[in-house]
Amino acid sequence: MNDVEKPETQQNIDTVEAWWSDELGQCVLAQEREQFDQLLQYFHGYYQLQIGVDANMLPEMAMPKFQKRMARTADVMGSNESLPFKSNSVDLIVLAHALEFSSDPHQVLRDADRALVGDGTMIICCFNPWSAWGVRRLFSRKMTSPWQGHFFGKTRLKDWLALLNFDVVACDRLMYRLPVRKAKWLEKTMFLEKVGARFWPVFGGVTVLVATKRTVPLTPISTKWRTSPIFTNKGLVTKPATREKINGPS
Repeated sequence: MNDVEKPETQQNIDTVEAWWSDELGQCVLAQEREQFDQLLQYFHGYYQLQIGVDANMLPEMAMPKFQKRMARTADVMGSNESLPFKSNSVDLIVLAHALEFSSDPHQVLRDADRALVGDGTMIICCFNPWSAWGVRRLFSRKMTSPWQGHFFGKTRLKDWLALLNFDVVACDRLMYRLPVRKAKWLEKTMFLEKVGARFWPVFGGVTVLVATKRTVPLTPISTKWRTSPIFTNKGLVTKPATREKINGPS
């Protein structure tokens, strides 16, 4: 599983955070927030945690929730690979592009699994390598954001989650527009969102995947009732005395 390169330098981490503030990054976050509003049925439980981007992505809930963000300038400080939370203590975790920029994305998933309660939910936002964004990454300098990250496809994410005993319950793709930074061109290519979602849905630039932590209940083993006779040797069975043998024939 050591197929991911070492983490980027602190300078590159800074450029990632800066990229989320420009036009293209803000466009991605806006679409992801809209998608989360369509997935409200999965935002259950009292303790909800967002890991990754600094911007708040968690939707507002009708009931009061304990919602926290873990990022460099957010509510909680910590390592994505070693979360500062007890095991089985969080109901929902959103990995908002936390895998692409991690030195060990497998460990990020493993520790998120540790922190989640049974039947907890994990929502992953990840750039799709099989899209115009993946093509742009191939021809971009790997020192610029977000192209220095490691994009993961849906199949790989599902394989990793299956190993951790998760069931994928929903998967959507967003951002069919070309990854251009100018707000003018982002506006002009907005029509590609509806066209792409209808005609080439697998090529969306961002994958939003929802998975549920599977719990294995203790199933009682039913006892197999004995159907064979207790005495297998008929000679061991004493025939009951009859009235005829006791009193003799009448």
